[in-house]
Amino acid sequence: MTETCWDVVVIGGGPAGYTAAIRAKQHGLNVLLVEKEELGGTCLNRGCIPSKALIHCAKVWQTVKNANQFGVNIVEASLDWIAMQKWASRVVQTLRRGLQSLLQHHGIKVVKGIARLLSPQEVKVITDGSEQTLSAKAIVLATGSSPIQIPHDPNAPVVSEEQALFLPSLPQSVAIIGAGASGVELAWLFNALGTKVTLIEMLPRILPIMDAEVAEGLQHALKRQGIDIRTSTKVTSISDRKGKAIVNTDAGELETDLVICAIGRRANSEGLSEHGVLLNANGSVFVNEWQQTSVPSVFAVGDLVHGSGTAHGGMVEAERAIFAIVRQFSGEPLVSAPSNPIVPICTYTEPQTLGVGLTEQEARGQGIDIEVVRFPWRASGAAMAVGMTEGFVKLVADAKTKQVLGVHILGADAANLNGEASLIVSTGMSVEQAANTVRQHPSLSEGIKEALWTLMGLPLHIAKRPNRGRE
Repeated sequence: MTETCWDVVVIGGGPAGYTAAIRAKQHGLNVLLVEKEELGGTCLNRGCIPSKALIHCAKVWQTVKNANQFGVNIVEASLDWIAMQKWASRVVQTLRRGLQSLLQHHGIKVVKGIARLLSPQEVKVITDGSEQTLSAKAIVLATGSSPIQIPHDPNAPVVSEEQALFLPSLPQSVAIIGAGASGVELAWLFNALGTKVTLIEMLPRILPIMDAEVAEGLQHALKRQGIDIRTSTKVTSISDRKGKAIVNTDAGELETDLVICAIGRRANSEGLSEHGVLLNANGSVFVNEWQQTSVPSVFAVGDLVHGSGTAHGGMVEAERAIFAIVRQFSGEPLVSAPSNPIVPICTYTEPQTLGVGLTEQEARGQGIDIEVVRFPWRASGAAMAVGMTEGFVKLVADAKTKQVLGVHILGADAANLNGEASLIVSTGMSVEQAANTVRQHPSLSEGIKEALWTLMGLPLHIAKRPNRGRE
């Protein structure tokens, strides 16, 4: 690396970081991307991608076990955890190579090393024992987050949510602490593969940021599948007993082969405050509406800003930061604040969950007069055809303006309906406008239209309009 002056230095090669690098290059800027481990960050290497690959393997296993209901008789079948992990590894490696090629195609210089902020326009990069100080007109911090580990006996078998994806063998029993998205996905995965699962959550229900009705529906579904869910339960300590983990809670003791800690993540913000970057109380980086930190030439995106966020949310923030940098370089003022994007949230359990926009609880908390309807998947031809009729589509709309404020789904393939749901909410569509779009029949997308029709008082495939939710 001979060049020492750059327009933009991006620190961190996860989804937010590589998006920032690509967008900066597309604007004609000279870009350096520094990543200390593997390109793709936690999401590609230890999170989103390997977990979804393993979840798909588990769903294939479940399909095989239940194939006879579809007229497919399988005499002998067995699961192979190591082979499943090899599949996930191949997926990760293929995507990582693709990302490397993509960055090369754009002409982005990538350095494997550790980068540290030295000043508002200086970065120290350490590679293979050598150090170099680089200058940059703008710096984008995308260093991500790390799992929070619960204090425990060092001899107790306790792993993080990331480590749980790379276990050498399937445990007979596991206790998962934390019932956010990662926790419930891991609970579904291991239960589907035959492990006895106990899911422990300190709050009254799982998926605390999801619409309550969707979260409660998934909680009932997971219980029916055999998962022991203990909400309103606080873990007080974890100890070791002859190789087993003893989880002590305010409701009693639990013995298990393994504990998976999924209680959240912490922003990788070490050392930033020493250089004038203001941090929030939880250690995440404080930014303005343009992702700009308290140091005007330094921007922050992704989990570094949230402690724990979504890859897609971080990518949107990266685009916003580069837009601001380009304007900054051209001397144009940033006069209008960007609108906050509608960021969908989902879980890849079975059934899946999706949340877009305001939940019923959030809308009522804001004092909005709302209408709420639900369309059950058991009335959907597409859901019936594949034998997956559990759950519903739930819509939250402004009772006066008829604008759709939220779309919340529990059911098969809910996550893949996020594009349509996000478009409806983010563009401020009215119920009638959203309903005017023709959906293919049969398709799960029709479930959203059926719910819209119901809001209009014109239900088609259910006999009458369900509870309007205006009590």
